Amino acid sequence: MKRFIVSVIMILFLFFCSSSIKGAENNEVKVAFIRNHNLWIKVGEKEKQITKGEYITGPKWSHNGEWLAYAKGKKRNHFELYRLKDGKKVTPSQSEASNYQWSPTENIIAFVFARTLNIFNAEKKKADFENVANGVGDYAWYPDGKKFLVSSEAYLLPTGWTGAQLYEIQKDANMNPHKMKHLYALPNEHDDFLSLVGSGFKWSPDQKWISFLAVPTASLSADSNTLCLIRSDGSRFETVDQMLLNTQWFKWAPSKNILAYIEGSGRVALENKHLKVKELPALQQNTFTPKGYVDWDFTWKNDNVIIVSRAKEAGIETPPEKRPLPSLYEVNSISDEQRQITKPFNSQGDYNPIFIKTSNQLLWIRSNRKKADVWLAHNDGKHEKKWIENIDVPEWYYEKWNWEDVVSVKGE
Repeated sequence: MKRFIVSVIMILFLFFCSSSIKGAENNEVKVAFIRNHNLWIKVGEKEKQITKGEYITGPKWSHNGEWLAYAKGKKRNHFELYRLKDGKKVTPSQSEASNYQWSPTENIIAFVFARTLNIFNAEKKKADFENVANGVGDYAWYPDGKKFLVSSEAYLLPTGWTGAQLYEIQKDANMNPHKMKHLYALPNEHDDFLSLVGSGFKWSPDQKWISFLAVPTASLSADSNTLCLIRSDGSRFETVDQMLLNTQWFKWAPSKNILAYIEGSGRVALENKHLKVKELPALQQNTFTPKGYVDWDFTWKNDNVIIVSRAKEAGIETPPEKRPLPSLYEVNSISDEQRQITKPFNSQGDYNPIFIKTSNQLLWIRSNRKKADVWLAHNDGKHEKKWIENIDVPEWYYEKWNWEDVVSVKGE
């Protein structure tokens, strides 16, 4: 009888261990990635090459994962759409276009050409793009997919720069000013505030607040931009902190009005970059980066826990081969408990963590700055495995890489 009980326990133990290990495998997540400048996708355990001999960057999934958009050419001034179910490719505009963004509710994509915002319905046969509004500096879809938040560009007066203007514009405005509403005028140039354009608009979970960057001139924005908050009805505006021009470095918690961001001016990512958290409507921010370290890319695991790519602080004068490489850390913003959850091999670092809600897994990029792979693990970093080999490393900028140029995950 004892042998039987022991045997049953062993079988159950092996079963759960097997299930645990297999848990790092994924059959739900869709990943688009760039390899040797070509677009590839991976669904479950199957990889497929989509383009060949073209210079591709910036893959973006449609809201339902049926379409992919991506930029073509080294100048990134043209883009194309790809439909997964039949391999159909569509070019929305033969002219130069940039800043393409999918609707959060439909297979409609917006883009900018010559400061004009346009939309294109990928599902319509023989569709042409439609003009929405002129004078657009940057924009974002509202969460309901029915309208846009648009920032104009500021202009220079004898007394200094004006502030950018924010507008609420209906998706079907078709250049009709009656379907456009002025929301807020950002402050004119004063002291250390300058906003030539608002960029990277993101709504809080209850949609009452919008976070964005006030971007100054091109030369100034390389070192510092102002993270701002505005009430969605335009009734209140406040500046939060200074940070780099990286819209992936500020994110709302999944279901609470808590904003996390990487604070710190200076274009060198190796110094003065700190993870901070601001809970609204409180005014103060809490810092979670230990002294002597810098924090970079991060993802929310839940409303309390953040996973961040963290390295030791250093100066740009440090030789490349001696510059610190990051690991992933789990940070509890309530208890301030912090722990390292990945330990990459020598001469490799862990970047760009993405928490995948649909499968409760953690995905990230492991790189030695010259080569890169995509890794997958349980949400606590355990049972890690190399999931996609040999993706392109994006352009380097003072020890910062924009990994969204080469990887897009549907399911996060």
